[in-house]
Amino acid sequence: SIHSSFFSLVNLTSSLNRLEFYTDGSLSRYNDSSIMGFGWILTSDINLDVKYSGKTADWASSTKAEIFAILTCLIICPSNSHVTIYTDSQCAIDTFNSLHHYKMTPRRFQKINNNLLWQTILYIIKRLNLTIKLIKVQAHSGDKYNDMADALAKSGCDKQDIISISPITVKTVKGYIMFNDELIIDRNIRKTTKKIINFRNTERQISHRSLHHIKDFTFAKLINWEYTQDWFNYNPFSKATSQSYSKHVSWHIKCSNYALPTLDSLNRNYPDILKGFDICFLCSTAQETNEHFWTCPESIKILKDIFKKHELIYKALIINNLDRKIIDDSNNINLNSPVFSCFNLPIETISDAKDLHCILINMVPSSLIKPFQDAKISKKLTKKLLLTFLFNLHRDIYEILWTKRNAKWKQYKIDHNITKSLFTNRVNRQKDQQRQNFNEISPNNPVNDNILNIGYTNPFMTSRRNLDDTVLWIYLTSSNFRHNLPWINSLYLDIIDSITYDRNLFYYNI
Repeated sequence: SIHSSFFSLVNLTSSLNRLEFYTDGSLSRYNDSSIMGFGWILTSDINLDVKYSGKTADWASSTKAEIFAILTCLIICPSNSHVTIYTDSQCAIDTFNSLHHYKMTPRRFQKINNNLLWQTILYIIKRLNLTIKLIKVQAHSGDKYNDMADALAKSGCDKQDIISISPITVKTVKGYIMFNDELIIDRNIRKTTKKIINFRNTERQISHRSLHHIKDFTFAKLINWEYTQDWFNYNPFSKATSQSYSKHVSWHIKCSNYALPTLDSLNRNYPDILKGFDICFLCSTAQETNEHFWTCPESIKILKDIFKKHELIYKALIINNLDRKIIDDSNNINLNSPVFSCFNLPIETISDAKDLHCILINMVPSSLIKPFQDAKISKKLTKKLLLTFLFNLHRDIYEILWTKRNAKWKQYKIDHNITKSLFTNRVNRQKDQQRQNFNEISPNNPVNDNILNIGYTNPFMTSRRNLDDTVLWIYLTSSNFRHNLPWINSLYLDIIDSITYDRNLFYYNI
């Protein structure tokens, strides 16, 4: 039905050699998914009543919807015609103009978003010998035809059929990569690969049994990972590297990975030194663990005073920076974040104060950001204010709570004659024992016969059989190789069985 509608439009425009179109795209969200509608209208002969609207999916963006509108209107153009397209997308115009720049090499072309659509547009222009001119119009400016195109784009979101482009039919497409056997990567391959690998590495990290709370918080959508990443990369000091910054980063990592040197960890690593002593220094009743440290009754008392102080600072930041052009009365904003209000009830387990626990392990809860959003404070200013606030908060937690615990730990070491050399000498003895075991190569010790089993092995130096999918993907998309078909031959890997290609079309499925 889609094909027949295009054929009928081609018959209507066959007598024209100069065509003008108004195009537009629309992006809407429905049930946590994005829908892209597009539409256009032929204005060179309005009596013909030639117009079209449709819907597409995958890699949702308003620019992609605009590109689809341009692509579909070119399909109905007669050969050797002059086409003028009016669009309110400056991004689409700039990208189209850049395609004809002398610096636009095939490798750079692959880094353009929606490059499959752009290759299809170039193929249509060449096949029909079209002369194209794109003109920018102001959106929502009262332009009659632009408003009509906008209405068509919005109506396209309600269409039943989804229109997509098959790369197999476009001869200029040299290759493409498909993810999960269903989604073509129509984006910058290296950046897309980086995102997917980061997501996978994050999932592997939080799947560790000691980090099950972080995984639960993630699935419950308590953690805002964008702000958490900014918080981990935040450097409040004037120098790029310093002892203070190293201590700051160390606190981040140890808290978030439940790796604070509590007595349970010390007993696991140095059983002959601690000799089973694992009683909490603060409450003197329970076993000291990373989880207990934050829920210890004595810790809660100290934390309550710290957070009571910083709650006032937090509320002042919002009130002093809210957008008063939009919000007249600050009383309409709910400033009571559960991070602070959780102290109103007894806290015995992590489940009693999940948002508080997120803060303590250096994760940024979404509930801490919501009042800034309600106050219509810009994201840029929110991050600036919030990162400074978090730094001052964690500095107090470290200097008041953790320092008090460490003072008692130091006194315990003095009372029991435990010195630093006991820990360092034990580590050195372990390393010597490992070296000795590795040097004992014999027929009865086959593990040590292969030197590759000792230490780290570069995954890129192994055969393809030992490479996981993401490493192989990096091979296939690395800038160290030429981005066309012959570069397969430059790989010193037996990967031909993993690749299927037909003539000029290279296809890789991961």
